[in-house]
Order: sequence, then structure tokens, then C-alpha cells
Amino acid sequence: MKKQLLIIATLDTKGREAAYVKDCVRGRGIHPILMDVGTLGKPLVQPDITCEEVVQAAGYRLNDLTKMGDRSVAIKAVQEGGAILAKRLYEEGKLHGLFGMGGGTGTAIVTYIMRCLPFGLPKLVLSTVVSRDVREYVGIKDIVMFHSVADILGLNEFMRLILGQAAYAIQGMLEKGSFIQKGKPMVAVTAYGINSFCALHAEPLLQEKGYEMIAFHANGCGGMAMEELLAQGLIEGVLDFTTHEIADEMFGGYCRGIGPNRLETAGRMGIPQVVVPGGLDNAVFSPFYPMPDRLRGRKIHPHDIRFCVRMGPEEMIEFAKIIGEKLKKSKGPTYVLIPKKGWSEADKPGMELFDPETNQVFVEELRKTIGSKIPIEEADAHISDPAFAQRAVEILDGMICEKKTT
Repeated sequence: MKKQLLIIATLDTKGREAAYVKDCVRGRGIHPILMDVGTLGKPLVQPDITCEEVVQAAGYRLNDLTKMGDRSVAIKAVQEGGAILAKRLYEEGKLHGLFGMGGGTGTAIVTYIMRCLPFGLPKLVLSTVVSRDVREYVGIKDIVMFHSVADILGLNEFMRLILGQAAYAIQGMLEKGSFIQKGKPMVAVTAYGINSFCALHAEPLLQEKGYEMIAFHANGCGGMAMEELLAQGLIEGVLDFTTHEIADEMFGGYCRGIGPNRLETAGRMGIPQVVVPGGLDNAVFSPFYPMPDRLRGRKIHPHDIRFCVRMGPEEMIEFAKIIGEKLKKSKGPTYVLIPKKGWSEADKPGMELFDPETNQVFVEELRKTIGSKIPIEEADAHISDPAFAQRAVEILDGMICEKKTT
């Protein structure tokens, strides 16, 4: 069977360009499926999946949307319908990759559809907005954003070159395939700037025990990407060294944007996890992520253009309640490991944010919140000490081995 590529575009405005990509990939032995998500007028080229079919999949009628004239409702209809049809093709084994194109609206439509599909499946968007902040489009998914440079409006020698290059790029991704091999069991580890040594120390220890480490930058989208991979069943265990994202989420810091499921997926799926308050001693701000007035006068550790602001007893109580309530829902092996000598490189003797008494407020509140349901161990080490990583790996490995025998 030929590899099948779903090409998504508003064919009432991007029909000629979509047809050009369709011809390019077909000439390379790929079977293209053209989906129309344009609701403004008649398609400039015949689609394989019409816009009427797309919106019907989401419970709408194209004539009604046209009469209504509400652009936001029309976009919602093609996003939802397109996602339903794309997932159906994937589940039937008839989808091996996605190619989309558009300006701001078209990019929003096609990336919504792509975000509904699993990691590994090739996804590429040719877009006019790639030089801007694309977080809202990519989210946590493995979407390749390909800059069109010029507007996707009319064929010319430059645009044919760009369209052809993008078509060749998705062809290469299709040739590689999307199957994620089940080799050595993977352990997910979280880390960030001033709290990365724990992950570096953990990797060789995990390898010795037969695991592969997959690290996630705890920068908001990184933590949520880990949660998504956990949900896909690709992870055997979790060393959540860096729960710092909770601090930035609370204050709008650099690593904000974790969403509601952070710290919940492993527990829901029964995946063994060791949870550490790494980086919770501080929240990170920059000229682009300004510090709120509430934190004025706090101790500060300079990082680069970003700076870390010390969290106080009030925040520690809030953090403990948030984390405790999430962990109490866990259906699988869960263990909390506390580094008594500091939670980041800025939280150690001689550094600006060192404050063990404030850290202890978190520990005591967490014990109150969790009770005896989940073990809480206080290790006589700093989070960056090799001994701390060794203890965390020992605990996780023990829980994974025990789970296999039960």
C-alpha cells in the first residue's frame, strides 16, 4: 500500500497551491488525499474530502454556516470536523502523514487537526506566520513549521520552489515512518536550567538498570508534553525532578502554561513516579515575563536575561496543597523525595535563594495534605548531588520491578 498523505487547505483561496503539492507528492509515489477546509467560496480544485463532509462530521451544515456568516463558528466547525475525519483515517490505517498550509487562520485550522493526532505521525505546515511566536499553533506536538516567506497566494517560480521543498520535506518524513519502537523501557525525567544536574546524574544510573532516559525541559509545554507521552503509554516510569512549572504557572513566569493535567497522568495510569520539589524554591521572570508586584523585595538570583525570585512560606503552603491533592488521586506507585539541602543551584549554602526553613514549610504542609497515603522521604542531600539522583533511581526501579511482579 502506498503511503497516504492528508493535505489540508482552504481550497477556495489556496486551491492551486494545494494542487501543486498534491502533484509533487504523487510524483514521488505518495497517495495524496486533499481535504478542503475553506468555507468562503467554491474550491479552486476538486477535493477528495469536501468542506461539506468536514463540517458534517462535526454536526454542522455548510449552508447554515454560510447563511450565519459567523467566521469563528465556521472555523470551529472545520477544526472539529477535520480532526474527526483525520483521526478516523488514522485509526483505519489510511493516514501516514499530514501536510497543511495557510496564513494565520489556515494555520490555526490545520494545526488544530494535527494536535489531535499522536506523536510520531509526520506533520508539516507551510505557513506565513512561522517567524512569529508559534506556541499557540504547535502546542506540545511534533509539528514542523515551514516558513513560506511570501504569501501563499498565486503560483510563481519562488512559490513553486518553496512548495516543492516543503513537499520533499514531508516525503522524507513519510519515508522515515511514524512507528515508535518498543525497545528498552523509557523513564521520563524533568529538568530545567538551574536544576539540570539531577537529570545528568540520573541518566547513567538508569542505563545501568536497563532503562533509557527521555528528558523534558520543564518550561510549561515540556511538562505537558511528558503528560501526553505518558497518556500514549510510551513511558515506564517518571522521575519528576522539576515541579518548578507550578510556581511559574501561579505567577505568570517564564515556564507557565502547564494546563490542568500536570502531575496527574502517571497517577491516573498507574505508572510509577518519584516526585521532587525541584525548582519550587523560585519563579522565573524576564523582560518578556514580568514579575508581579506581589513579589517585589524578594531575594533574586540572576540567570541570564531571566532572573529567579525566591518563593516564601505562603507560596510553599499553596504549592504543597496543589501537589498533594494531585498526588492523592494516584492509582499507582508514588513516592515523594525531598532534598533537604536545597532544591536548585540557587538554593544551596552561599547562594542567594538558600532558605531551608521556608522549604520545610512545604514539607510539613505536604505531609498534612497527603497523610500516610504516599511515602515522603527527606534525603540528606542537595538536589544536584549524585547521591540524590542515585536514591531517586533506586526508589523508581524498585517500584517498577515490584509492579511487574504483581
